[in-house]
Amino acid sequence: MEWLTPQDIADGIDGLPPIPIKTQNTLRSKRKVKYTKVGRRVVYKKEWWEEYIKQHTREPKTKAE
Repeated sequence: MEWLTPQDIADGIDGLPPIPIKTQNTLRSKRKVKYTKVGRRVVYKKEWWEEYIKQHTREPKTKAE
């Protein structure tokens, strides 16, 4: 199991879009994304971000003809 750091997420590694550290902090404080702490370090699993992105993806609106 590979753990990702906030910097990894901010850099957009492993096919994830880059998500700024400040945005990550906000999402954690609002309990919108899963995370764990090891000592003082915050770490994530890639699957947790993929789940969050999937849940918050919207389909484009089409114009009525």
